[in-house]
Amino acid sequence: MHRRSLIAGSAATLAVLPFASLAQAQSGQVDQAKLPALMGGDFATATSQLASSKASNASVKTFAKLEIAEQAAVAMAFGSEPGAAGLSEEHAAKLAELEAAEGAEFDMMYIEGQIAGHEELLAIHQQYAKNGEDPMARGASMVGVTGIQTHLVMLQSIRASLGA
Repeated sequence: MHRRSLIAGSAATLAVLPFASLAQAQSGQVDQAKLPALMGGDFATATSQLASSKASNASVKTFAKLEIAEQAAVAMAFGSEPGAAGLSEEHAAKLAELEAAEGAEFDMMYIEGQIAGHEELLAIHQQYAKNGEDPMARGASMVGVTGIQTHLVMLQSIRASLGA
């Protein structure tokens, strides 16, 4: 009997966790421990939104659309919304450079930027997976590490197909 109560209580607690994270996102607060991952995700989203309409290569456009959806899911798991953390000055400058590029140059700049950004995100999510306090975000980071590694392989393949 005691075991059933414990299991039911644990299930109820787990059921509430997503709503606690959602409430944080709706209030506009961004947990400082999560900020690096969220800002990296916002950069990936902003550049990918640009690439989904501006890229000339079909593989680049496809990757961009995948990245937008994935970063939205990561932001939710981190109790936030896409765009809530914003961009660093460095990321804003890189986005402006990307906006000025066209055609094949744009495609290569986007892919190179995504490779660099994913390498940054890999380190950030590896760290959060080890030390993060929010169980949902920590789980997202644990799963995200393999996803980021997969994206790096995809990005390197796209870069090779672009002639780099």
